[in-house]
Amino acid sequence: MTDKSGISLELLAPARDYKHGKTAIDSGADAVYIGAPAFGARAAASASLDDIAGLCRYAHIFGARVHVAMNTLLYDDELSRAERMARQLWEAGADALIIQDMAFTMMNLPPIELHASTQTAALTPERVRFLERAGFSRVILERGLSLEEIKAIRAATSVELECFVHGAVCVCHSGQCYMSHIVSGRSGNRGECSQPCRSTFDLTDEEGRTIERGGHLLSVADMSLADSLGELIDAGITSFKIEGRLKDEAYLKNSVVHLSRRLDEAIASRRGFTRSSSGCVRADFEPDPARTFSRGFTDYYLHDTSNRVATVSTAKSTGRLVGSVATAGDAFFTFKGAHDRLVPGDGLLIVSPDGAIAGTGVNRHEGDRVYVRSSDGIVPGASVFRNFDKAFVDRLNALRPSRTIDTVIKVSFSDGSLTAEAEAGGVCVAVRDETSYPRADNIKRAEEVLVSQMRKSGGSPFAVTDVSVEGVVPFMPVSAVNGLRRRLLDMLLEERIACYRRPAGAPLVPVESGGGKADYRYNVVNAWSRRFYELCGFTEIEQGVELRDDFVGIEAMRTRYCIRRELGMCLREGGRGGRLYLDNNGNRFLLDFDCARCMMGVTYVGRYREARTGKSGDRGEAYRGGTRRDKPQRAVGGRYDGRTASHRKTKRNG
Repeated sequence: MTDKSGISLELLAPARDYKHGKTAIDSGADAVYIGAPAFGARAAASASLDDIAGLCRYAHIFGARVHVAMNTLLYDDELSRAERMARQLWEAGADALIIQDMAFTMMNLPPIELHASTQTAALTPERVRFLERAGFSRVILERGLSLEEIKAIRAATSVELECFVHGAVCVCHSGQCYMSHIVSGRSGNRGECSQPCRSTFDLTDEEGRTIERGGHLLSVADMSLADSLGELIDAGITSFKIEGRLKDEAYLKNSVVHLSRRLDEAIASRRGFTRSSSGCVRADFEPDPARTFSRGFTDYYLHDTSNRVATVSTAKSTGRLVGSVATAGDAFFTFKGAHDRLVPGDGLLIVSPDGAIAGTGVNRHEGDRVYVRSSDGIVPGASVFRNFDKAFVDRLNALRPSRTIDTVIKVSFSDGSLTAEAEAGGVCVAVRDETSYPRADNIKRAEEVLVSQMRKSGGSPFAVTDVSVEGVVPFMPVSAVNGLRRRLLDMLLEERIACYRRPAGAPLVPVESGGGKADYRYNVVNAWSRRFYELCGFTEIEQGVELRDDFVGIEAMRTRYCIRRELGMCLREGGRGGRLYLDNNGNRFLLDFDCARCMMGVTYVGRYREARTGKSGDRGEAYRGGTRRDKPQRAVGGRYDGRTASHRKTKRNG
């Protein structure tokens, strides 16, 4: 669209629908990702074809791109429909498809770019190189990678690399989390994750003692890599992704404006980089990600694998610390020292000195007293966090960021006719008007009116920065000038869209792998995906977890996050050894610690029921699982039996 040199960098924002996507682009996103009508890894964030087509049209005005997520696993009876939908999305104007299932290699697809979803578990140089050789235009990296690992991937490959830089973190290696399917029958790889990682667990040892009861032991804080964008640019990342297709518009405006400004700062201090889209963004507020939804922020493991990143006390939004409680009454409290002013409607998270969590809302703030809806948990010394900032959110909801393209207009008068030309970002159009206008009594005044009216581009994506006039200006009614301007800018709009060129993608192809076994973590649940891996040379291909009836022995997740490290029990730092288990709602998981690589595995071992001994910390007898509809059977000597519910495959699309 514009004459740009250097490497283009992209801020990629989530879009639930057309409205959210437009908001993201107006706030400064260079691209958005949106769920297809089906087969997206956020089933609750599916968008219609009409929404996607409208969003593509709007985005392309600014040279921004629209990536459509079709990144669930596909069952055999869905393959033809998915193939048709991919073609419909291309016809709607989509720039790329984000996919996980290798069944797409067997489809007759249009020449659309294909991006390897983070669900493909892009963890190593070898895996990313495999995906590149298969024909993917871009690979979306796993969130838990360190900066050094990203650099190693970049050194070994030339494919575009995208990484998450803001928002919620999946604690497990993406695409290889089976906990939701095991405990609820709702597969994250099918777009229906029930988020058991945000639930509470008991941590017990092999002797049945409870080490931690009812903690959010797998819930991690949100990610914020705003301070590391420069390092990521230097490491070879070209697309910086914000999480949150289910978040509201306030979150979207706040995070996109914040990251857009930070990305501009990182580019300004480096040579050879530019933003991939055009336009000037106007957003009259100071962004602060802590003032919309957040569980607190961490850089996760980008720099240091010894980070403590858990939010054990709560999986909810924590927001920003306001202060600590000095005194507490029945329906009010006072702060110690200086603190932010609270307003009616603010939401508060209260963390007592012993770590207990409570929540309440503000009724009013009078003098030094804050009157609240409930004083549960509010005691002297408790920390007070504002996790819903009503005034800030109300302001964001009222604001409408705008994005415009600087435009120059030239109007020439000659031989009784006029020609109006407009140029914006290298795209030019011209309108000729043969109307015979009378001579102006006041030529200077006529020219002033013409220039003034031609500058009025409100409601369009153009900001007219200069109007030049050649020749003698006749008397033109204001309505005629306005009509000329609208016609000119409408033509410019259509020409910018027409001049936009989508990137072309190559077909995916099988890649010789040297043989071996593709285990359940390859997520093969259909015949076309199986055929792909056969053509790659794999000699043994296991079926995916979603097709299984028995989950005992399945590693529900593998993660860089370590419960031992979080709780001060790291074996490298003198922690006591022995087996540890996570128990939740009748399900038991064995923890496996790979200290050499600083990794933790979470393996399903079966069902249990708690012994009614009345002794705190005793864990109880196992029972034979059957299906989840079965009643607990006779105890089996304190062992965890292992057999569990069988799940019929979920037929919901996406």
